[in-house]
Amino acid sequence: MAEKYDVVIIGAGIGGLVCGCYLAKAGLRVLIVEKNDKPGGYCTSFERNGYRFDVGVHYLGGIKRGVLGKILEELNVKDEIKFHQFDPTDKIIMPDNVTYIRANPYDTIKEFKKSFPKEKRNIERFFKFIMQKDFLEIYKKTKKVTFKQLLDEFFEDYKLKGTINALLGNIGVHGSIASGLSGAILYREFILDPGYYPEGGMQSFSDALANKFKEYGGEIIFSTKIKKFLTDGKKIKKILIERNNKEIFSNTVVCNNDVRKTFRELLDIRTKEYNVVKKLKMSPSIFGIYLGIKQKKDKIKKYPCTWVSGSYSLNAPFTPSARRLLKGNFSLAMFTFFPVSKLKASIEIFTLVPFISDNFWKNASLKALIKRLIKTAQEEFSFEKSNIEAREMATPFTFEIYTLNTHGVAFGWKSSVDQIKASTFPLETSVKGLFIAGQWGAVGSGQGGIPKVAFCGRKTAQLVLKCFEKKWRYSIQLIT
Repeated sequence: MAEKYDVVIIGAGIGGLVCGCYLAKAGLRVLIVEKNDKPGGYCTSFERNGYRFDVGVHYLGGIKRGVLGKILEELNVKDEIKFHQFDPTDKIIMPDNVTYIRANPYDTIKEFKKSFPKEKRNIERFFKFIMQKDFLEIYKKTKKVTFKQLLDEFFEDYKLKGTINALLGNIGVHGSIASGLSGAILYREFILDPGYYPEGGMQSFSDALANKFKEYGGEIIFSTKIKKFLTDGKKIKKILIERNNKEIFSNTVVCNNDVRKTFRELLDIRTKEYNVVKKLKMSPSIFGIYLGIKQKKDKIKKYPCTWVSGSYSLNAPFTPSARRLLKGNFSLAMFTFFPVSKLKASIEIFTLVPFISDNFWKNASLKALIKRLIKTAQEEFSFEKSNIEAREMATPFTFEIYTLNTHGVAFGWKSSVDQIKASTFPLETSVKGLFIAGQWGAVGSGQGGIPKVAFCGRKTAQLVLKCFEKKWRYSIQLIT
């Protein structure tokens, strides 16, 4: 391992891997330091009793016609990953209505028309607006309004608006708070080209990026943490890591980790970001249940993701109070179902929750919540409790330990109207040589999803290469 690097990247999540691939491909000497023993962050997998589970990502969007596919093409990694596209990709279960998201956007429009026939014309208007090529028009109409205000402009039926709102679970913010722009971009990703699952699970996707990074000459250190970023008072000079108290020399660092920790714990100087990170509002965390099911072949479903919501309200938060959680109530839950073999399947259950406190998640009795979530899964996927051969659970406290994200945050900063501007938390910081990538950097359209963090990693790489006076060789202007 070299003592000095052109760039050191903290965290081998998707934003860090994408950024690293661009930089290493451009000829820079790049090191990624990762606390876990494998790359990917939330986009990783683990095994229990012969079952494979994905930690926090259910499928990918935009592989053929979107941002993520373009990035994979630019990095020459797209053909090295085999993707399966599901159809339908999502099933949205509301109190008295079921709607499907299909692989073909026009089939999805038909599904919404079928569920809400009185709103046919408005459904056509809405999706025509969302799917248009002139992104500037979308930007101008949505940048200053909430997603609820956007829906109110198109629809009358509150049940239709509530159904559309349910997919905002992918960014963790309900319609009355979520940015209209963030919601519109989310729907572009999910409607235009949804439902891709990498063969071998999400770990294979992250591994492919990590392998490409190493192929380009990059190096990765696993299973070690950063102790301190050392400066000369103005710019980065070196990084101190836990392994053997080793010093790594670099004047350029890309943080793909929680920036709250970077500016409040890891830097040896206090900067303007110190107070900014304290004021910004974070997205919620998740409570997860992972089930390995011995399942009959004829029961295996053909879609990977089911959303269950108990309310049509765009004002009700996705995160219930501690009192409601203890009673077993959830506001919105996502159930994924993937065949492992002809006789086995992995089911993952995620519901958005507030962090509350370390003590709550360590000691609270969650039997009622677990029972209700598993019962809901049983009703949807038709399996007996006796068929459960593996079971794991993850609380916000678990995710905080695994990702080092404060409170186990799942989507970085909250994608509210007042926080989506690129100036909220710029990718180039006030410390010379210190950059941000991934879900903690603001790109002007909010947070949430693999395409978003990949786009952020790409944009950060462009900024870093400019500092090294390296030419950016990709002419396509990606929008996300």
